[in-house]
Amino acid sequence: MCAMCDGQSADDFMADVIDDIGRVGWAIIAVEAEQGRHLHTYTAGLTRYHGHPELIFSGADFHTAHHVLDVLADGVRAGRRFEAGQVLAPEEVGRSCVMARVDGARLPFAQRLYGSPVTTVAALQVVWSDADGRWPWEMCDHHRDGQQLFGVVWPPPRPGVTP
Repeated sequence: MCAMCDGQSADDFMADVIDDIGRVGWAIIAVEAEQGRHLHTYTAGLTRYHGHPELIFSGADFHTAHHVLDVLADGVRAGRRFEAGQVLAPEEVGRSCVMARVDGARLPFAQRLYGSPVTTVAALQVVWSDADGRWPWEMCDHHRDGQQLFGVVWPPPRPGVTP
């Protein structure tokens, strides 16, 4: 699953990302797990939709993350905007989600395309609840299903509150 781990150069990978953006409207990039960390996946290309933040998702397998990001990106292409603190209903992507502002430097290929040495691409983490509707900050680390929190949600949704 990791093209660069399999020997593809960063420039060739970037060419593939640009091709995906041209064909689909965005690319979805998976970052393989570092030691002790789980996979995270992010978009590149949403910025071209009126400066919409890119999205990052953590703690799910690639297919789940790809599906969630595709559903949300389809919404962005149709004119929907997501903002930090916004809570999404479970009907949208299978579980309740909340958007958290994150540092766009975590999305290096999106940063390379849309950022600059003095500006960072805008980004939101899609933080999802567990199957019982609990948010990651309501659980101890070993119950988070590997979901890393890259951003801060403030004020956080109340326990068990969905839209």
